[in-house]
Amino acid sequence: MNTLSTNLPRSTDSVGAALRLVNGHTASLASQQREDAVLMVSELVTNAVLHGVGAISLRIDAEGDTVRVEVADEGNVALAPRPEPGAHGGWGLRIVEQLADDWGVLDGSTRVWFRLGRPHPPR
Repeated sequence: MNTLSTNLPRSTDSVGAALRLVNGHTASLASQQREDAVLMVSELVTNAVLHGVGAISLRIDAEGDTVRVEVADEGNVALAPRPEPGAHGGWGLRIVEQLADDWGVLDGSTRVWFRLGRPHPPR
């Protein structure tokens, strides 16, 4: 298993840094899986920067065509009510829910993870 674990500063620059790390660490994924992973990491790191507190950590575990990613901070995650159509925010965890093969929030923390383990059909 190929694992990368790092801390990110509480800055909007961390979103781009996280995306570069995911792209570089998931070369064995199908292109659609990689695009989905990048989008989900973008959403999760953005949420951590905007709504979290304390340190942000990113962990990527990749093996073959499977990747598990975890983004954590020291805040408290909550799934917001479904946003109204046209809303500019509130879609992050819903996007993860839609794209991931499996995902969740570890109890007692803002530690959101997702797994992609099989190619998604073309969209």
